[in-house]
Amino acid sequence: MSKKAKRKIILIDGIRYYADRPDTCRKCFFWKNRKVGCILGKQNCYYLAEAVMTAQEKKCEGCCYAKGQPCVSAVCYQELDVWLRATRANRIQREGAVNG
Repeated sequence: MSKKAKRKIILIDGIRYYADRPDTCRKCFFWKNRKVGCILGKQNCYYLAEAVMTAQEKKCEGCCYAKGQPCVSAVCYQELDVWLRATRANRIQREGAVNG
């Protein structure tokens, strides 16, 4: 049984690529020409070691409401939950000060 060799990873502009990536995209097999560019696009680069996350996906990371995909609603439920908890905490403090 042979084990699969682990590919080395490099970091370029905060994005992880496999080390066998060409120096420039122009040297890549998937580069079409100057006008078209890469036929795969930056999100689907063959040499990506991990998926590139958009700003919205980063914002939704760890959110219990975004199961496997970012929210599609106009209101972020995670921000709404934080706001509701803060509002409830302020109300409880005010009621405690009045009763105390």
